[in-house]
Amino acid sequence: MMKNKVKSMLSFLLIFAIVFDGAGHAVFAKGNNQGQSKNSSEQNVKQWISEYEFYEDTRNAMIYEKVAINKLKRFATVIKETNAKFDSNALDNLDGEIDKTGDFKQKGMNELEMFEQLIKQYEQAVQEEYIKEELLKSDRLLKIKHKLTIYLWGYVSKNDFDEPTEVLISDILFNFYLSDKIVNKNAIGILTDISEQTDHKGNKVTAHLKNAVKMSEKANEFLEKDLAIPASKSYQNAYKQVLFGLEKAGYSFNTELFESTSDTDGDTVTDGIEFQEGMDPFKKDTDGDGLQDNIEYEINPYISPTKSDTDHNGISDADEDIDKDGLNNKDEQAYQTNLIKKDSDQDSLTDGFEVHQFDSSPKEYDTDSDGLSDGDEYALKTNPNAADSNDDGIKDSQELYKQSISKSLIQPDKSEIKSVEVGFSAKDNINQTTRISSTNKVNIKTTNLPGIIGSPVSINTQSEFDKASIKFTYDESKLGDTLEDDLAIVWYNENEESFEDLNAVLDTSKQTINAETTHFGEYMVVDKTKLLELWGREINYSRKHDAKTSKITTSTSGKYDQAAGSNELNDILISNDGEPASIDPTDSDGDGLYDTYEIKGMKTPYGIIYSDPNKKDSDGDGLTDGQEMGPFKTFTMEIFGITIHFEGFFPTSFPDQKDSDGDGIFDNEDSRPLYSDLSNLIIHQSDRPEGYDENGNVANDMKTNDYTEDEISDISWMFNFQLFESDWLGTGVLFDEFKWMSTSLFSTGDMEDVILDMINHFEEGSGKNYSNETLTKEASEHETTKAYVEFVKNALVDELKKNGGNLAALQFDNSTKDTNRFYQYIQDNASYPAFNSKSDNIGGLTITVNDSWGNTVSVKDFSVENNHFEGVMTVRLYDHFGLDQPDVEKVYVNLAGFRSWFILQHYDEYNGKYKPFVTVMEIDVPFEGELSN
Repeated sequence: MMKNKVKSMLSFLLIFAIVFDGAGHAVFAKGNNQGQSKNSSEQNVKQWISEYEFYEDTRNAMIYEKVAINKLKRFATVIKETNAKFDSNALDNLDGEIDKTGDFKQKGMNELEMFEQLIKQYEQAVQEEYIKEELLKSDRLLKIKHKLTIYLWGYVSKNDFDEPTEVLISDILFNFYLSDKIVNKNAIGILTDISEQTDHKGNKVTAHLKNAVKMSEKANEFLEKDLAIPASKSYQNAYKQVLFGLEKAGYSFNTELFESTSDTDGDTVTDGIEFQEGMDPFKKDTDGDGLQDNIEYEINPYISPTKSDTDHNGISDADEDIDKDGLNNKDEQAYQTNLIKKDSDQDSLTDGFEVHQFDSSPKEYDTDSDGLSDGDEYALKTNPNAADSNDDGIKDSQELYKQSISKSLIQPDKSEIKSVEVGFSAKDNINQTTRISSTNKVNIKTTNLPGIIGSPVSINTQSEFDKASIKFTYDESKLGDTLEDDLAIVWYNENEESFEDLNAVLDTSKQTINAETTHFGEYMVVDKTKLLELWGREINYSRKHDAKTSKITTSTSGKYDQAAGSNELNDILISNDGEPASIDPTDSDGDGLYDTYEIKGMKTPYGIIYSDPNKKDSDGDGLTDGQEMGPFKTFTMEIFGITIHFEGFFPTSFPDQKDSDGDGIFDNEDSRPLYSDLSNLIIHQSDRPEGYDENGNVANDMKTNDYTEDEISDISWMFNFQLFESDWLGTGVLFDEFKWMSTSLFSTGDMEDVILDMINHFEEGSGKNYSNETLTKEASEHETTKAYVEFVKNALVDELKKNGGNLAALQFDNSTKDTNRFYQYIQDNASYPAFNSKSDNIGGLTITVNDSWGNTVSVKDFSVENNHFEGVMTVRLYDHFGLDQPDVEKVYVNLAGFRSWFILQHYDEYNGKYKPFVTVMEIDVPFEGELSN
């Protein structure tokens, strides 16, 4: 193992100076070894360069220049502190560009000073020469790098460095070569496109292009032969040939090239963008996969306009079906539909279904413009291509259609009623306009109705109808002591605050009970015998006209509840001589309720309620018992064909409960204390929860302590540099690489502080969730976030309008999400926020968040009053601050900062000390709307 090797050499190496650069890195030098004809450093650097993996799946070359600058400064420090020698004969390789008696020597500089001066020139040229981080204005930068390459090999050939320094040198050269390859590849690609469109008579554009390609290939061959200096020169010469060819064609590499608003090929993507993104501005389909550039560019990175098989799975992008809607991408292009949305026109039919089965247009909400959406036409069995399907002279949208919808009502504590079905004739699709939802534990007045069977349901519709049928299916085995013949259906008349029975029809063979109605609202099945027993019960509050009985006596237990029993109290308060008695008006606590009411119990439509006659506010919710119970009422009503004389109370809240509806809001602060306006109710949860994948397993990028040294090295040889360096110098050097990369390459402004704070949190190793106000602000103002939030908010408001403001009906349940209309609508039509654009990459959102792993949507502070509802929707975006192996394969493996991050998280030597974590961004969005009539 490498670590053991390091430990065995440690005592020897301690005699040499440890040299730290400005970032806190340290490298070692063994000293000079001039007696050898060929030292080990030269051999090792050549070997390590050959083992580097030259991934080029990026157009950004400047990023590698910045890495090289940082490492060059470190190496210059090594030279200075260890008195490393330079091979002066190496200057002969400069081909007269820098003579030993040239400009530098005239200024009296030695080799080290000349080297440091070149580094400064290099750093300046990087800032001045690059265009959009992809191309160079001239070959100036390449010329400087060629000189620097000569100097590096001059030092390598004259010194025997320790392994960290050798790998440092090879890393500098690797970044040189990689950036050279990328800028040449970008430049040759552009010249290739231009040359195909140029009149070649006498201008030699093609000849320059061929020379550039040949020289670039020659450079690659030199690298394979360990000939670094001629490789560097060949890259420079290749680029010069591109510049010559551009000049012949009338072009030059400048900012204006990338800002051109022309659209030569007419694909709606400007020439400037096509040049910048590596597309051919003279072809509508750069990669020849059958998909136009604009189509692929709009949904990049799902598919790329410059790769015919973006995911390298052997299936061309044109034949892929990204959104799994039954149409491949090429067909989506032909039908002008959205490649990443299953239902492009949002008519509730997938694009593939419309094309292959229903023969409607997947891009038209209403193909025949008859007023019915294609989804409605499918539900109503009409022709989506004919405005009058049955040729009766009436448009389809004006016909009446007999329809029905149903909903399962089985709940763990309310299993007696299995389902409810609603049917009526309407001109529109009632599946879209009508909602059936349980109000169990939502409306306490119906939930607590004596004798209720199963769950009460709310039925709302935006459709017009004359008469509707409501059919409940029950489970006879769950009825307990209720007889089937005692089942009935009642409607809660909210305006009158009364319950009305319907003329129900019972079918015991099918275990159904149904009725007809002309209006909707809340309906429930009841045991009419139990309901009548309570409503018909009389409580005797009278007493004899005798001063001795005016004192109220309590039960022996001192409690006023149903267990004490009203009969026991009657024995105390009512005379036994049969003489007329009156109600005792004593109100000991002054709450507006006679003590006898509170002791014997107060009848309500929802049961008998008891309170404490010696406490003005029995439940301590800030309301007196009298305020909560309301006035005493007496009236006569008829239900189930029986006349009932009702004497009792209609409470606005319950005096024996601080929170009568259990919604988390005390009665004195609740605008609807008997209707549960749930707070912090989750209404949507993406498939991947925080920290886990869609299958419930710990996400790969949240794992730690799961790779050995050999397993990390197997990903790429380049990890050896960080493994070796950290074994000698500790993890501090890895964190320095991580921080330098994140702040120098991938963040700007306030986001630099954010990423540093996140790295510190990672280093602390608590693994706790992380949030940051600046990060949340940046993410919430991103265009993809704003689009997602607005979409979900509109969907929420629309659904509440349809279901009568029953927020509880939208509560997310993972077990029923596949049949949850609201959830599926969001899943099929909303695009989750993603932060991976070029500006995100530079600005800091990519390194901190990138693609959001998932999100949760919840609602708080919800209320309904006077047909108006409002609340606050909270969108909780989250992502994992961690890496998995695919993250550091391909492009990111080239960057030491990402390799350091991966090692810190996954290397089993650290025993999971540095834990990945979930980054959370919460956005509060107010919403409001009016309930449907």
